[in-house]
Amino acid sequence: MGVDFIREQSGKPWRKRWDKGLDRLTSPGLFDVQFTHRQRIVTADLSGGSTLKVGDQVVVQCNGQAVIVCSGHRQVGAIQGISADVRAAIDGCGGVALGMVERVGLFGNNAELSIR
Repeated sequence: MGVDFIREQSGKPWRKRWDKGLDRLTSPGLFDVQFTHRQRIVTADLSGGSTLKVGDQVVVQCNGQAVIVCSGHRQVGAIQGISADVRAAIDGCGGVALGMVERVGLFGNNAELSIR
């Protein structure tokens, strides 16, 4: 079955039958979307006495093998077991990244941070 058979059997020319199909092929689809930045979520163990609220901005800093979380000039927590890609992203920014508190644990001993 070729194009000639399709043209003979259909009442319309083949090009007109697929005209809207060609328009659909040129319109953007699901896989054409480009994301501007990747957001990473990590869980930080907070120090005793630190009071963080949702929406607070913190600094995430690599300090040797440890990754610490600072609010202003004081350390408020640490991140244990950080993944290699997040660590590489922080190291790529000079060892310092900005984070935002997304959630604080029920007892206030941990917080979820989004790192950009």
